[in-house]
Amino acid sequence: MILFEGVLILCLACRSIQSDTQGFDDTILYSLEWPGQPSPEWTDLEGESVLITSSHQEKYKCYLPSVLPGKKDGDQESKYEGPSPLELILPLFTQTTCSFRLETYWTYEVCHGRYIRQYHEDREGKKTKVQEYILGKWDEKYFERLLAADKENPLDETAEIPMKKIDNMNLPYYEVTMENGTLCDLNNNKPRMTKVLYMCYIHGKHEVYSLKETSTCVYEAVILSPLLCAHPKYQPKDSGEHKINCVPQEGSPDKPYSYLKLRADSAKLRKSSDLDRFRVELVQLDKDESITATKPPETKLLDTSPVESFLLGKNCLNGGTGWWKFEFCYGKSIEQYHMEKGEKKTSINLGRFDKKKHLEWIEEHPHKRPKPVGQRKQLSHFYSGGTVCDKTGKARQTEVKLKCLENPSSPNAVSLYLLEPRYCEYILGVESPLICDILSRADENGLVEVVDGEAEESDGNIPVVNIKL
Repeated sequence: MILFEGVLILCLACRSIQSDTQGFDDTILYSLEWPGQPSPEWTDLEGESVLITSSHQEKYKCYLPSVLPGKKDGDQESKYEGPSPLELILPLFTQTTCSFRLETYWTYEVCHGRYIRQYHEDREGKKTKVQEYILGKWDEKYFERLLAADKENPLDETAEIPMKKIDNMNLPYYEVTMENGTLCDLNNNKPRMTKVLYMCYIHGKHEVYSLKETSTCVYEAVILSPLLCAHPKYQPKDSGEHKINCVPQEGSPDKPYSYLKLRADSAKLRKSSDLDRFRVELVQLDKDESITATKPPETKLLDTSPVESFLLGKNCLNGGTGWWKFEFCYGKSIEQYHMEKGEKKTSINLGRFDKKKHLEWIEEHPHKRPKPVGQRKQLSHFYSGGTVCDKTGKARQTEVKLKCLENPSSPNAVSLYLLEPRYCEYILGVESPLICDILSRADENGLVEVVDGEAEESDGNIPVVNIKL
């Protein structure tokens, strides 16, 4: 079966390259079908085909579909007579809206229609030192040229829209350039510039999906906005699946033996779920043993909701982009790490939770106590005893701010940011609607008591049901 699959993959790669001059496109999806012996009225068995043989010498003829990407929404695109993409995102430039992206050290501020700023604030007592660079400025003359070009050359159905791969999907974008930023001494004192790519995301809030330096002092910012979704050419394309029909040859079975065996093994694994795993024991009831109605023992229910799993430290939150990423496990620890080839190479602990240390911190900082229940919007927790800092000689520590996020685009949305206002002293922000559910449960020190209700199971975690006869 290995040879069988390998031949198919190779054929698909060649087919994709022939049908798309841009090379192999992994956003085009295929499904392998085994329809059995064909009927005369079938129309799917047309076009290019390939003969393959399985490891059990079973022979099949597989018909490769003709893939024509980007033609599904042609009718909708040709009928569109609405605003141009620039006109759709125009409200961003007139409302002086700003979007932020918080990373380990730098904060990025994208003010649409004004400027893009990269900065870091270093607070020492009452003094604040700001290190900042302007990555690009808005140019009204450039904007007028864009508007004029849109009117002179409106998009037609044959226009090619530039694409960029985001999370394994090719998404169309509209590009706006912001130039004349801070001079760059590493690039012959040329001003910094940023290419801003606006993409359609129906649940977006014009947030900065990514901002990176593509070459020396040249940057690229990806903005997710619902405004562009009104234009059919900028909507994400539904890739769908293209069927590859394989029909048996020379008396081979309808489906290969290895394929049937794989499906059977998968079905066995699915049936071995926790709901199906229990043992029934039949217990003989003595004649003199009276049957009385007894109150069943109280058992703790296991709440598997996202809130409880988060509070129990079972669901850890991950954030960060670029070199450093971080992981926050509530009530346990905060770790900053660097991934290389899929493995953690460098790891720094930013603090562990110690109830005693937290209470001491609250006593020293009474303004960090939670407000009355009706006024609460956030909780503050203290994590200490992290990896010793080379610059200060002290253990790293972090204040975790748990903030209730109201009116989110998704009930499970979580926003994370990590700041370092002083050397090796951090602020971790966690904003989510999930936090709203725990604000009222916190005590005067901001702590939420949670009991893990998982009952112990016997005999290799298989629950036992006793039935008296």
